[in-house]
Amino acid sequence: DDAENSRRCRVLVIESVPGVFCRGMDLEFLIAHAGEDQLERITAYARCMERLRCSDKAVVCLVDGEAMGGGVGLAAAADVIIATSRSVFALPECVLGLIPAMVMPLLCERMPVQKARWMALSSRNVKAEEALSIGLIDELVEGPIQLEQVLRGVLKRLLRASPRAVARLKRYSSEIATLSRADALQAGADRTAQDLLELETIAAIRGFVAGESPPWFERYRSGGRSEEHTSELQSRYVI
Repeated sequence: DDAENSRRCRVLVIESVPGVFCRGMDLEFLIAHAGEDQLERITAYARCMERLRCSDKAVVCLVDGEAMGGGVGLAAAADVIIATSRSVFALPECVLGLIPAMVMPLLCERMPVQKARWMALSSRNVKAEEALSIGLIDELVEGPIQLEQVLRGVLKRLLRASPRAVARLKRYSSEIATLSRADALQAGADRTAQDLLELETIAAIRGFVAGESPPWFERYRSGGRSEEHTSELQSRYVI
C-alpha cells in the first residue's frame, strides 16, 4: 500500500536475508492446524502475487539462495529477477500431494509451459544457470556484491522510463495475452494512437529530438536516491 500510494516511489525492490529467499508455505503451521480451512490465508497470498504483477510500479526481485514453492511465485510476479549463482529454484508441491496452482500462472508468463510443468512434476532443484536459460530469471550474477551492482544498473534504466508508461505496459501485456495476433496488433495501434494524443507524450518526443531529458527522467545513485531529489526512490521489503 505504501509503495502504491507513494508518488516518489518508482521501483519496488524485494529481497531477503542472504542464503535463503523464500521457502514457501509454513509446513509446521499446516500440521498444527490440520483440518482447518486455509482459504483465507491462501487467497491472501494469491492477491499479493496479483498486486505485485499488476502494480503500477516496476518490481525487481533479488534472489540469493533457495526459492521454493510459493517463493518461486513471489519471484515470478516481479518484472525483473536478478539471482546469484548459488540460487536454487524448486516446486516440491507434487511430493506433498499438492500442485503449485498459484505459481503456475506467473511461471507460464516467464517460461515455456512444458518447462514449467516438468519443473513441477519432477520437484527437482533448478540451479541458477538453468533458470536463466529457460527464462525463469533475467540476470545471473556471481554473488551478493555483484547483485547490488547489477541492481544499480537496472534501477538506472527503470528511472528513465515514464511512470505512466510503466503502468500501462504492465496492464497491456496482460490484456493482450489471450488475444489473437491480429487483435493484439489492432489493440496496439489503438493504444499508440491514444498515447500520441497526449501533450505530455508529444512534449517528451520533442525534447528527445532536441537532446533533452523528459521530465520524469531521474539519475539514480547508490543509496536509493536521485541526484535531483533526496526522497526515497525505492522501497525494500525483507521476506
